[in-house]
Amino acid sequence: MTQSAPKTIHCQNETRLYSQQDSHPWVYRLNEGFVLIDGISPDGKHGITDLYGPGSWFGPGLFGGGALQNAVAQEGCVLERYSEADFRSELNSNSALALEIISQLGVREQQLLERLFLQQTTALPARLVQLLCYLFYHQGQPCSHGHDRDVYLSQQDLADMVGGSRQSVSQLLASWKKAGAIDYSRDYICLEDVSKLRSFSEN
Repeated sequence: MTQSAPKTIHCQNETRLYSQQDSHPWVYRLNEGFVLIDGISPDGKHGITDLYGPGSWFGPGLFGGGALQNAVAQEGCVLERYSEADFRSELNSNSALALEIISQLGVREQQLLERLFLQQTTALPARLVQLLCYLFYHQGQPCSHGHDRDVYLSQQDLADMVGGSRQSVSQLLASWKKAGAIDYSRDYICLEDVSKLRSFSEN
C-alpha cells in the first residue's frame, strides 16, 4: 500500500484537534507553537495535564484511536497529521524516528510520574520549579521577548497543572520575577535565569 504524505495544518486561530472520548485515529507532529492537553472529570472538574511544544508527537492514533483528553492547538500552530496506517508505515521504514518517539514518550512518562510523586510529598514552590524547568527545556521554544526560552501558558493553566491555587502561584511567580529568574505576560512565561529558578526549590 502506498504511503500518503502527512497533511499540514496551519492554525490561524485556537483550534480543537480532538475531544475527550472521541474516536480519532490520527497522530500529530507539532512543528511550531504549543498544544494544550486537558480534560473534564466525571464530576465536571477541569484539569490540565500537559503542554506540548515543537517536535512533540501525540494523538490518539499512538495508542488505539480513543481520545482520553482534549487537545487544543494555540493560534499560530503548524502541525503534520498522519493516519494511523501511514504513521505505522513511517515507523517501519524509519528506525531513527521510532527511537525518537520512544525516547520522547519515556521522558513524558517520567515527568508525569515525578509530578505525581511531588504532588504527594513536596510543597508548592518545589513542585512549581520542577514543572517550569520541564516545560522550558522539553516543551519550550526560543523566547520572542528577549529571554532564554518561553512557554505558552496562563497563570491559571500553570496553577491547574501544578495543583495549586491561582493566587498562590501568582504570588510565587511575582517574587521569582522580581528576583530575575523568570518573566511573564498574560499568555507566556519566560525563563531568564535557570540557576535562580532552581534555587527556589531548595528554600
